Amino acid sequence: MATRGLPAWPHLGHDSDALPEAERLLLDAARAWAAEGPAGPMAEAALILASAGTEGAALMLDPLLRCLPTLHLAGPLWPHVTESESALLLAVGAAQQGSRSLALGLLHRLAPPLTAYRALPLLVGLACALKRSGQVLATALEPSRLPRGM
Repeated sequence: MATRGLPAWPHLGHDSDALPEAERLLLDAARAWAAEGPAGPMAEAALILASAGTEGAALMLDPLLRCLPTLHLAGPLWPHVTESESALLLAVGAAQQGSRSLALGLLHRLAPPLTAYRALPLLVGLACALKRSGQVLATALEPSRLPRGM
């Protein structure tokens, strides 16, 4: 079986410092949330988001990350983007572009079906909060360009 030409997940394994600004902000906030520093997960994420004037997005980020059981976030200093983090970034980007079905499909990679359906409104709320503050994720996939196995 030939493997040449198969699409790869955007950002997967790439240097996290090389991400576009909005993706890097969201990734840093999610990793800070997972690290649970002295201020608590939501406050840690809000501190990162406040640096870009989007601290209100932490109100949607916290419950979203809590309800995604298979989301594995790397530590704040991990140099590469993990598969779970890539799926989260793509899901938020899809929600910002109004593609709820694609966002839901990407959430299914991070949660069982019922949990993914329950997480969708939180994901859309986070996407809208980021977009209102000018943080538009540059990465989005059309369903025809999804990597195989999606």
